[in-house]
Amino acid sequence: MGRVIHFILRLLAFLPLRVHYVLCDGVAWLCEHVFHYRKHDITINLARSFPDLKYDDIKHLRHLFYKHLAEQLAETIWFGGCRNPERLRRQHIVEIENPDEINRLYELAPSVMVLMSHSGNWELIGGIENYDYTGNPTHISEDNFCVVYRLQSIKMWNDILKDGRTAPLKDRENYKGYLESGKVLRYMLAHKNEKKVYNFITDQYPYAEASGYMRLKLLNQKCISMKGAAEIAHKLGMAVCYMSMPQVRRGLYKIQYKTICEDASTMRAVDIMKQYYKLLESDIAVQPWNWLWSHRRWKDETGVEWTETE
Repeated sequence: MGRVIHFILRLLAFLPLRVHYVLCDGVAWLCEHVFHYRKHDITINLARSFPDLKYDDIKHLRHLFYKHLAEQLAETIWFGGCRNPERLRRQHIVEIENPDEINRLYELAPSVMVLMSHSGNWELIGGIENYDYTGNPTHISEDNFCVVYRLQSIKMWNDILKDGRTAPLKDRENYKGYLESGKVLRYMLAHKNEKKVYNFITDQYPYAEASGYMRLKLLNQKCISMKGAAEIAHKLGMAVCYMSMPQVRRGLYKIQYKTICEDASTMRAVDIMKQYYKLLESDIAVQPWNWLWSHRRWKDETGVEWTETE
C-alpha cells in the first residue's frame, strides 16, 4: 500500500505547481464542507485565541485556514518531485529575505539554533540552500544544514515525508542532516566542534516522552512547551534565532531570520522560549490563518498544578 501511495504522489509531483493550486481549491472545499476535517478543534482553538472576534469572523478565519492547508498539501506534493534542485529554484516558491543575518550568526557562534513553528510551509525547508536569490555567498549548505523531525508511528509516512523533505538535495542518499528528535542530542554533542545550522520545529505541547517542559501563556491560554532545543543551545553557547515564514501571496513565502540571542549561554532556556513565543504571537496576529490550528495545542495532561514558569 505504501509503495502505491508513494508512486501516486510521485506522479502528481510532475504536474506544474499551478495545476496543483487549481486542484487544491476543491480539496479545501472538501475538507471544510464535506469531511469537516478537525472542524471542532479548529473552531475552538480560534475562538479561544481571539475571544474578541465575532463568530462570523471566526468562520472566515477557519475558511482561510482550510484554504491555506490545501495549498500546503499541494506545495508539499509538488516539492516532493523536485529531484532537480534547479526546478525548485526556478519556481521561486520560497525566498530568504535576510540571508545576511543567518550568515552573521553562523560566523559569530559555534553553531546556530533556528526555532520555527508550524507556520508558512515547514515541509519546504529541505530546499533552503536554493532560496537565496541575492547572488551573495551563503553559509547554508547540505554539509551543515540539519532538520530535526519527529518519528511517525507508521513507517510508510516516515518514508514518504523523508522522501519529500530531502527531494531537492544534490546528494539526498548521503545526506546526514535529517535528524530524528530522539537522537539529535547525541548527534549535536558528537559534532559540537563543527559549525551547523539546526532547525527545530517547536510546538507548545511537548511529546509524551519529553523530559522537560515549561509553562506559559500563548494567545490568552495556559499551555506547556518543549524547551529542549533552547537548553541544548544554552549548554553549547549557540546563537539562537526565530524563523518567520509569512506568505506573501499564493506560491511565495519569505523566510525572515530574527535573532533571539548571539550566545545562548548568557540566557536561560525559559527566557529564550518566551522570546520565541513573543515573536510567534506577533506573526500570528498579522496572518492568523498561517498557522496549524488543527491540532490541540493547549492541553495539559501532566497532572501538576499550573503555575507560569518564571
